[in-house]
Amino acid sequence: MTRIILGTFLSILINNCWSAEGHQTGKITNLTATTHGILIKLNKGLPSNCEGTPFGWMLIRQENTALISVVLATWISGQSTGTVYTSGTANSTGYCIVNQFDPDN
Repeated sequence: MTRIILGTFLSILINNCWSAEGHQTGKITNLTATTHGILIKLNKGLPSNCEGTPFGWMLIRQENTALISVVLATWISGQSTGTVYTSGTANSTGYCIVNQFDPDN
């Protein structure tokens, strides 16, 4: 029984450590639009799973309209600080892919 509890605890701990590499909190310092979607940069740099993305840009894909809307609204309001969650670099574009943005309240 102790092994099961310990194993469960370690599994949760390992998963939490793994997920830390896929997010970064900071302020959006630059934003541009491409045919692929919106590209953003953070003042704190990239999450560690985004290594190799061109010039520090992270891509919000064109089809993620709700995500783009939140980022643009946050950018326009001047309160562009939040946490970006990423899934790593896409082979098709070379950019790190953003799959969630959680703005500061």
